[in-house]
Amino acid sequence: MNKKGQVSIGFLIVAAIAVIIGLVLLSPIASNVDQTTRTVSGTTAVENQTITAPASGSIVESSGQELVGIPKVYNESGASLVITSPNYTISECVKTSDSLKGICYKALTAEYEGKNINVSYTYYPAGYADDAGSRSIAGIIVLLAAIGIAVVCIPKVKELLD
Repeated sequence: MNKKGQVSIGFLIVAAIAVIIGLVLLSPIASNVDQTTRTVSGTTAVENQTITAPASGSIVESSGQELVGIPKVYNESGASLVITSPNYTISECVKTSDSLKGICYKALTAEYEGKNINVSYTYYPAGYADDAGSRSIAGIIVLLAAIGIAVVCIPKVKELLD
């Protein structure tokens, strides 16, 4: 008895489910990889955040993951009133609120304590892959997922065509 070209219904169901699940997951994965690896303009965001200056040594957590460029701090009463950098630091940190990488403002003096200040900086958004190796691997993951979906379908389709 020649069973060439016969495919069990069980295999067709498993293959169909695998392909549907793979295609459903491929789209969000690809768009997420695009967000984390995009290096063209528009990946950075500018934050103009008004905060109340904390006590000396205290930290205020801010938006973003990675600083790009040099942040500036102004007295809220006017953009021409720049607060000099010996009064504060703005740097990348591990935020205590969620234990993720972020940007923190730390007061170094009590000169502006309790006053409203404007913190202005440019940053990469949360989730941005900041090194070339991570960006390359993320793209390869999407490619391999697409190949995996194809591999599920191709062997039995080829048998059917022979």
